[in-house]
Amino acid sequence: MVAGAGDIVKKILGAILIGIVALAVAASILVRSIEDRVTEELVVQVSRLAIPADWKVLDDIVRREQFLCVSTNPCPSISRRWEAQAGEVVTAEDLVQTAAAADVTLTVDRLCERPANNGGRAIMCIGRGVEDGYDYQLSLSSAAPGEPLQVSLYVSPATTA
Repeated sequence: MVAGAGDIVKKILGAILIGIVALAVAASILVRSIEDRVTEELVVQVSRLAIPADWKVLDDIVRREQFLCVSTNPCPSISRRWEAQAGEVVTAEDLVQTAAAADVTLTVDRLCERPANNGGRAIMCIGRGVEDGYDYQLSLSSAAPGEPLQVSLYVSPATTA
């Protein structure tokens, strides 16, 4: 039995559709692997920070690289927060040394001291630096006088000015 023209067209369209689907799947896998590599490179860089082993992790959020990222929620980005040991004093130099282990040069905005007239949450100092196309921000805060200090890290793609 000889196939009619309609059957041949259906087979060709079916083959084209299968080809398009296969191409889309391959492209998706390729894009995802590139996104994962970019995210992993940032995670490795940030893991080089010299975080004291006795600091308690409070938050660890990694926003992976995506095909579409917006400036209000950049990617990849990392947000981490630790609590220092009760009574531990953390200085501006400690923040600088923490970042230096990852080859990030921080500039700290002021001495890391709690304002005398503040009884609530206070940001004591903020260190900022840029490395490998990423903005790094390490800040030191205190929930209240006498409470353990918290160190927050935020890393995101560097902004161009």
